[in-house]
Amino acid sequence: MASERDEMIKALKMILIPLLREKGFKGSFPHFRRKLTNRIDLISFFFDRYGGGFTVEIGASPSNGFTIKGGPHIPPNKVNTTHHVPQTWLEPFEGHDSFRYDEEPVPDDIYEKLAYEVVSLLPKAEEWWNSDKIARIIEKKTKQQGYINFD
Repeated sequence: MASERDEMIKALKMILIPLLREKGFKGSFPHFRRKLTNRIDLISFFFDRYGGGFTVEIGASPSNGFTIKGGPHIPPNKVNTTHHVPQTWLEPFEGHDSFRYDEEPVPDDIYEKLAYEVVSLLPKAEEWWNSDKIARIIEKKTKQQGYINFD
């Protein structure tokens, strides 16, 4: 029998991931990236250690990857939200960063509902990625780390 986490991943893969692909995202669950000319948009999924919920992190990186302060350079095809890039969470409602599928009573279609809830928040993610603040941060970081060619 599939676990609740497996059921949630299945719903995300069925409902959300095809939409991310249409929007140009590549990668595999749980980390996806969309390479643009001036930046890389990132989205990652993290499940609670003890079950019952997950978070959705979005982030941005310079288009040639990200150099961690005092650490290595992460290439564009490997960078994700765990690499200390500018990031935030998609919140199911203000002040809560976790999507819950363990709160009683649990609806029969909770996994699909939560996947559609994440879909409904994608415009907020686009707004964040396209914000002037993120553009300034990415421009500054790009200048700091210079151009690194991986070809």
